[in-house]
Amino acid sequence: MTKKEPSLSIVLPVYNERDRIVSGVEQALVLQEQWAGDCEIILVDDGSTDGCLELLEEHDKLMILSLPHCGKGSAVTKGMLIAAGDIIVFSDIDWSVPVEQVLCMLSSSFDILIASREIVGARRIAEPPWRHLLGKTFNRWVQWMLISGYEDTQCGCKIFSKAAAKAIFAKVEEKGWAFDVEVLVIAHVLGFQVKEYPVSWHYQANSKIQLFRDGTKMARAVLRIKKRLLSNSYL
Repeated sequence: MTKKEPSLSIVLPVYNERDRIVSGVEQALVLQEQWAGDCEIILVDDGSTDGCLELLEEHDKLMILSLPHCGKGSAVTKGMLIAAGDIIVFSDIDWSVPVEQVLCMLSSSFDILIASREIVGARRIAEPPWRHLLGKTFNRWVQWMLISGYEDTQCGCKIFSKAAAKAIFAKVEEKGWAFDVEVLVIAHVLGFQVKEYPVSWHYQANSKIQLFRDGTKMARAVLRIKKRLLSNSYL
């Protein structure tokens, strides 16, 4: 008898993604088709105002969760907590980490597997220097203030066992871009095994991150996470 693969949940956070929401969902459907077990797709809308959800009226193979606008971290957290799969992956809607590489990542058996653009074997494709500089600077700040050992905390593709996802995201408080850091800090506190996986990451020109505005917000978020860590809030 052929062993059935564990069930899979794909969580896609979106905010005003009219130009790429259809192609992003289609890529998720490709992953769903190639997965040997049961698979659900959960699209979490972070209060979009551009009518992007109207473009999905013919897609009946996904669950749509509509939320008020609070930030990517909030959207991912809500999606991860309602996901039912034995394995749960969240990805940016642009699939900067292509589906083929996500499938390779899914063959691993770690509690948490995070895509990395920095370790040996990884590639950054078409990324502007300012974006890479922001990532490098933020990573040094994170390693100094919170947790070392991860060369890339922010890549928008991460895979969790169901047990890890439910335990970790129940404690996540950051609603913005820095939620990834809080996830890894909580994983460390709770004793989950985390591994970085090298990927070829394709920069998308319509990224919503702004250098000074978001860089400052993320730096402040690290201080908040540090305060929670020191007060044992994650135990």
